[in-house]
Amino acid sequence: MTFSRLPSDHTIGIIGSGQLGLMIVLESARLGVKFNVLGNKRDYVCKFAKCFDNSEDTKFLDDSTLVTFEFEQGNEEAMIKASDEGKLVPEYKNVWMKIERDREKQFLFENGFPVARFVIAQNGKEALKIIRDEFNWSAVIKKVRGGYNGKGQYYIRNMNYDPQIEKINEKVVVEEFIEFDHESSIIVTRSNSEFVSYPVSHNVNKEGILLYNYGPIRSYGEKEIARKLADKLNYRGTMGIEFFVNNGKAIINEFSPRVHNSGHYTTNSSFTSQFENHIRGISNSPLGATNTLNYFGMINLLGVPSIDPLVENYGNIFWYNKENTAPRRKVGHINISGESIDEVINKIEIIQKMIFTQRTS
Repeated sequence: MTFSRLPSDHTIGIIGSGQLGLMIVLESARLGVKFNVLGNKRDYVCKFAKCFDNSEDTKFLDDSTLVTFEFEQGNEEAMIKASDEGKLVPEYKNVWMKIERDREKQFLFENGFPVARFVIAQNGKEALKIIRDEFNWSAVIKKVRGGYNGKGQYYIRNMNYDPQIEKINEKVVVEEFIEFDHESSIIVTRSNSEFVSYPVSHNVNKEGILLYNYGPIRSYGEKEIARKLADKLNYRGTMGIEFFVNNGKAIINEFSPRVHNSGHYTTNSSFTSQFENHIRGISNSPLGATNTLNYFGMINLLGVPSIDPLVENYGNIFWYNKENTAPRRKVGHINISGESIDEVINKIEIIQKMIFTQRTS
């Protein structure tokens, strides 16, 4: 790939100080760009970038020539200010759609993208009536705000539903339950003049959180759909799109206008990581090659404060150095490679057994 250094006076601001921001900084350091981060000064990324507390958004914006974000549910006020100053990339319209889930669903549907059938309800009681009358008690209720990593979601497969649903007093999306063959995702990066895509991965989720993924796997049109979506949004930067695959057809579950958890493998198995390509894309620099060197996999570490050192025989561990290690919180991940899909899956199974044994011993 052609290496290109960004201008030495280029300072990119990242809204959010979590692990995705950390990986953007570490993976893009060789481009010669400087980074500012807006978030929590105690977070680990602040060892590698100039950090500002959330209350210092004006100083942060004044000190940044270009601003991006690591998570669309972050500091909305700072994103709006950055957008007003013409500094925010990707554009705020992408964030706006993700802040309330119904906006995303409406946009995809109205522009002809494949999505599950859905209805907007104003509260939980209305949602249950819709599920009874229109979905035959087989649907998913998703709160329009704050629903990520399985939060704010209720799966209903029969008339025995969680009574808490009736107490929901906010807008929700009622979505048809898809009996999918598997879940997949793709990572793409777009600039004003280029588009590149990474291989499609097979994703395994539990209660809305990605447990692990692997690939490359057969594509069912994910790349073509992703390119149309990126073009429709006039997108700049890296984006992750998640799909349900059913009877050979890919249906969009959701898109994320940022670097994505399912693309962590790119730091070890791709010529250019999704994180570096994000910085290249938002800066309109030449995009890096996305070829993968082998078969790949990734396991999320959820609430595990430490791990058996023998795991290093099977993969590359990346810790986020978080103080809070709640059971469902992402505290690190393990990247895996192999000469075949079967080898990668076998390593995933071995590592999972080691983690489970450590938790129960």
